[in-house]
Parts: sequence; C-alpha cells; structure tokens
Amino acid sequence: MAYKPESEALFIVRNVGESGETPQRMDEEDMEQYAQDKPQGADAQRLAFGTGYFKEIYAFRIGAQLQISYEMRVAPRFKLGQAVAKFVESIPNRLELDRQNQLTFINATSYVNLSGRTVDVSGGDGLAGASAVHPLSHSTQTWSNIVPTNPPLSVTSLESAEQLGVTDILDNYGIPVMMTFTHLIVCRQDPTTVRIAAEILRSTTLITQANPGVINTFAQKYELMVLSRVAVDAQGRPDSTKYKWWFLAALGNRMNRLQMYEIIWEAPHMNPAPAGSNNGIDPFDDDQTYGARSRYGHGTVSFRGIEVSQAV
Repeated sequence: MAYKPESEALFIVRNVGESGETPQRMDEEDMEQYAQDKPQGADAQRLAFGTGYFKEIYAFRIGAQLQISYEMRVAPRFKLGQAVAKFVESIPNRLELDRQNQLTFINATSYVNLSGRTVDVSGGDGLAGASAVHPLSHSTQTWSNIVPTNPPLSVTSLESAEQLGVTDILDNYGIPVMMTFTHLIVCRQDPTTVRIAAEILRSTTLITQANPGVINTFAQKYELMVLSRVAVDAQGRPDSTKYKWWFLAALGNRMNRLQMYEIIWEAPHMNPAPAGSNNGIDPFDDDQTYGARSRYGHGTVSFRGIEVSQAV
C-alpha cells in the first residue's frame, strides 16, 4: 500500500534535528480560568498557575535495507525503479503505523511493537488514554473521555460524545475546559461506520428525519478522518474487535487541543544511492545495497481533547 500521511494532524509535530536532546520533556501547564472580584483599594488576586503532568519522549531509530544482486539488475523483467520506490515507502509506512498505534492501544498503557520493543502509550497521568478516572494534578476530581456504553457511531452517540466534551473535560483545577472539537475519526476497515460518518457530516438534511426540510446541524461541523491502521494489531494485521471504534478529537488551536506529540530527530530519508564511486557495490558478490532511515518518538501529555468509543 502506498504511503499516505493519514494521521499527522493528530500530533503537535516538532522537528528538533539530529543533535536534539533525548528525551524531550513535554509539560502540561495550567492556570485558573477566571479572574476574581477586585474591591476598591484591594490588590488583584493572583491566578493559580502550575505544571500539571509531563511526558518524556524518547528517540527510536528505524531502518530498512534492500539488497539488489547483479543478476536482478540485469534481468529484463526486473523493475529496479519500482522495487526501490516500494522500498522507500517502508519508512513512512512504519511512521504511520506508529502514529496510529497511539489510538490502536489507547485502552492500554503499553504494547509490544512489531520489532519486539515495548512502547509506552500511557498519558502523563500514567493511565491508558481511554479512561473513566483520569486524575487532575491540582484537584481530587477525576474526568472521563470514554463515551458512555461505548456505542456504535450514530447521531445520538455523537451527541453523547459532544456532551462528554462539555461536562467531563476538566482543567487541572477541576473546572470544565471549553475545547473546540474538530475531527470525527473512524476506521477504514468498517465501511458501515465510514458511511454513517459521511452521512452525518455531509448530508444537507438530518439523516434521522424523513422530512427533507429538517436541516442537518452536523453538516460540515467536523472534518472526517478515516484511518487505515487503527483497527490492526502491532504487526499491522486487521483486528476485527476495533473495526467500529470511533473518536471525536480537538486538533485545532495548539494551546487548547489534544496534547499528543511527535518529535522528529531524523526525518524519513533514503541513504545515498549505491554507485561504484561511493563503494555501493559489494566487491565480493556485486550486490547493491539501498538503505532508508528515520528517528522519532511519540508521547501524549494529556488525552484531554479526544473522546473514545470502543464500539463492537
């Protein structure tokens, strides 16, 4: 499958360069939302301000190698250009898998990736991304980002997610945060859910009404994001238990959105193409070796900004 950057909008992306320090620490900073009364002659009251949770994001390098023998290069039926082009896609394809695995395993604190490495996907609070008991750093209250009963996508369940986003998304002082949710996210593996999402967001009339004169207030309210690698296992193979999952996410204003980060130390790239001048041909077996590399990491400070329905 050709690489398509489907999920980049989920992340706040920072390119720190190859010499950037690792880990990169991302802090959650919070301040009281409301000013206090100021009686005549009295000092204005200071707003409480403090650091909430934080996440340290580590760099991990990925790489791929392709060896082309002399016999393959001279065979008329072998399409070297096509083979190299497909090979180059392996790096951004892996990047996209790692990105979407942040949602694939949103109900866990870690998973073992396709290379056998344990990947931390917990939030700064140490819990799984989808939780009904997310704690607050400056309050004893908790908050939830799980749509009640994990319903399949419908107008009613989308309204439940919207209500959750208004009532249960709290700042670290326990006060509701008014976040602007921008994206409805569904899995490509379930055409029915994709169709329902498109109907909800693109119909001119409300789809639950037979009367064509009833205006669809959801029309163009959210951008539809259809992801191919969420309903999969760590190897990228389909996982039917996740086909109907859907999410409502706030991916707009950087200060008031999902705090999910992608740190790039080494952008996806291909090593210099092998040639005689750069010793790219093995003098013993005449193989040419192509290489591709990248170095990056992901982490979420807070899952405030994404509502989850793990529908089945």
